Amino acid sequence: MANAALPKTKVLITGATGLLGRALMKVFTQPPLEHIKLVGLGWSRYEKYVNQFPNELRKLDITNDSELSEFVNDFKPNVIIHAAAERRPDQCEGDKEKTQKLNVGTTEKLIELSKSVNATLFYISSDYVFDGENPPYDIDAKTNPLSFYGKTKEESEQLIIKASKESNSFKYIILRVPVLYGYVENLKECAVTAVAEQVIKARDTNQPTEIDNWQIRYPTCVEDVARVCYELMISKQYNSIYHFSGQQMKTKYDMAIDMANVLGITNPQSIIKPINEKLPGAPRPHNACLNIFHTVDTIKKNLNNPTIHLSIFEVQLPLIFKDLKLI
Repeated sequence: MANAALPKTKVLITGATGLLGRALMKVFTQPPLEHIKLVGLGWSRYEKYVNQFPNELRKLDITNDSELSEFVNDFKPNVIIHAAAERRPDQCEGDKEKTQKLNVGTTEKLIELSKSVNATLFYISSDYVFDGENPPYDIDAKTNPLSFYGKTKEESEQLIIKASKESNSFKYIILRVPVLYGYVENLKECAVTAVAEQVIKARDTNQPTEIDNWQIRYPTCVEDVARVCYELMISKQYNSIYHFSGQQMKTKYDMAIDMANVLGITNPQSIIKPINEKLPGAPRPHNACLNIFHTVDTIKKNLNNPTIHLSIFEVQLPLIFKDLKLI
């Protein structure tokens, strides 16, 4: 009850109807967090999730500068978590103009608006800012993105850091994360669960499928990321880059075998075959492992009871598949 008299921290989340955005909305609306006044912005999937977050979700196209400006200047958030992005590398390569507008243009605008309302900008970035040649990567490691997606993330990071150097009052947090998974609306929604479509098709047709065994990934649960976002936010250690990642090293082939086991497929290697060479399409880093020590250390030093959680992939998979009624 002591917190009731304190002013609420206003938090604005972009991309609130996306995979990570929904996890952020869920974590930031949990009962212990009544000190937060939350608003999430969604667009293409607003109608699908407005009933889940009826008091917090607003429909707004963040690429519309005037509408975004009007909303931010009216709400005056203390923190803006910028989770909206086109994160599919092949789509980014196929429509660079649209990707640039969403991934970089909105960041530029949110930097300007953060300055005007004195908000901290919390930017969600990616392991794809690295080329994957010299893992693991510390927070100050040299970036060298291979894909247009990675370049838009690098450019946004640079714009944010430049803004902080030009204005002492501008505060930011940059959090780099790897490939994410969680409770999806369908298997296609994220790169991890999309692998299951191939596995299921191979099972149903008894026709072998080939799956990437070259790129090393670190699948990370979105709810773990959302909790770390909250803990970094309340740690208030600004103007720094942070890394957060699951610690299980897996190729998509490894994930496919895990999924086949959950689906009850016997001898999955008979229908799932590894591709051990680099695949065509948008270039991807071979192994962009992120060193998370700085993030863990910051949270532990600044919070009394930190709860950094690293979900186990093999534990989460059955829960996700049950939610989709696959098992």
